[in-house]
Amino acid sequence: MKKVIRTMALSALVTLSVAALEAPANHMVDAEWLKSHLGDPGLVVVDVRKKGYDKGHIKGAVHWGKKDYREGRYYSKITKKPIPGYIAAPLTFQRTMRKSGVNNDSLIVFYSDGTKAKDYRDGGLADLTCEYYGFPNVAVLNGGFAAWQKAGGAVDTEKVRPKKGDFSFEGRHFNQDIVATGEDVDEAVWTGAYQTVDANGKQEAKKETGSHWYGTAKDPRRLKEGHLPGAKAMHTKVLAVQKDGVWYIGDKAHALEQFKKAGIDPNKPIIWYCNTGHLISGNWFVAKYVLGMKDKDNRAYNGSMADYTRWPKRKLVKGDE
Repeated sequence: MKKVIRTMALSALVTLSVAALEAPANHMVDAEWLKSHLGDPGLVVVDVRKKGYDKGHIKGAVHWGKKDYREGRYYSKITKKPIPGYIAAPLTFQRTMRKSGVNNDSLIVFYSDGTKAKDYRDGGLADLTCEYYGFPNVAVLNGGFAAWQKAGGAVDTEKVRPKKGDFSFEGRHFNQDIVATGEDVDEAVWTGAYQTVDANGKQEAKKETGSHWYGTAKDPRRLKEGHLPGAKAMHTKVLAVQKDGVWYIGDKAHALEQFKKAGIDPNKPIIWYCNTGHLISGNWFVAKYVLGMKDKDNRAYNGSMADYTRWPKRKLVKGDE
């Protein structure tokens, strides 16, 4: 009987230690935090870099490619491929979580490269997808792999094949407040219910007109050039700061300064968009976790202009038109 009680007590302690591993309020961890928790029960580290995993990654990390948590929809006559940028189907997401060893009580830490100002968007994109599917216990490694290497963190080249996780959707609520649809964008344009912010291309004033240049005009994934009427422009990269060759997510003061420069009011609801919904994940992440914006006031357009320009009677404008 005593042996049974001791076993139950030990089991309870193990369960408690796993449950206690939760994402910080700002959904960011630094390299020192990760070094101290690497190998903890319940921690899953995910590399979301486009390339480089095989040449060296954080010890114990698994890798997610875009197809593991995003999907293409429809068909582009120009690229001959589905239009990318949509949140993956529930079945795809569940398979990805389970094959990565994610359990219902796991904490996931995503990391990107950290050598460019816009790199943190990759972690933000994975974070957004998890939160959409009701799994908010996620964080990003601020500074990414560059910060990890600078801190002397353990690096490995061996591909990780973890034990299958038990993640499921049972009891979860899909957080649709954090994404916007084309109909939501219509409402924003016609009623002004939301500010719209374009994260495409450059945020540079033209000397001769004082206007801004929006969009990637020749991107084959979108069928029209231009931006939404009344939209502001703020590229993801302006929200990052560089220190000793590593790019980190900037603090609140830096974010507020960039919002002010772009003419964006952080106290009013925003719908973010870009070409496919990738770039804006960085803006969305900063607005939520650095500035504290509420989900219903901080929404990322799923599919973005690749989706919206398929709607034949929706008009885009250029410059200050």
